[in-house]
Amino acid sequence: MKKLLIIIVSIFALLVTACSNLIPAYKIDIQQGNILTQDDVNQIHTGMSKRQVHFILGTPAIRDPFHQQRWDYVYTLKKGWGKTQEKQMTLYFENDALADIKGMEPDPTASKDPAQYHKTTVMVVHPEPKKNPNWLQKIWNSFFGPQEEDDI
Repeated sequence: MKKLLIIIVSIFALLVTACSNLIPAYKIDIQQGNILTQDDVNQIHTGMSKRQVHFILGTPAIRDPFHQQRWDYVYTLKKGWGKTQEKQMTLYFENDALADIKGMEPDPTASKDPAQYHKTTVMVVHPEPKKNPNWLQKIWNSFFGPQEEDDI
């Protein structure tokens, strides 16, 4: 009887761990680094001082003490179940003046008038379409009822 119980528990443990990918789990979006908008990037141009660039873009993510004339702004967004997006911009200075920009480039069609610059943050939330439950969710729902997500 003990052997049968051990076999049943072992089979159950294997089934539960094998199906763990089928159980939906919430994964958060992870943002790291400097969030740079195109409006911010459009405000910088060659000839600006380090203080002016720092005022507009903020502290760079990477400021190497051995290359003090180079600032790196890096932004990564890891979607919960999606791909990782990365944006990078490197600024080079000569004699405390911005000499070169690599990565995200300023938009040449944008207005250079400082009165036109404004910061806006827009969050667009698209509802995900309802998915048909898989067999494991159907079994779960038969015992515990359908799971409804609360609006935050």
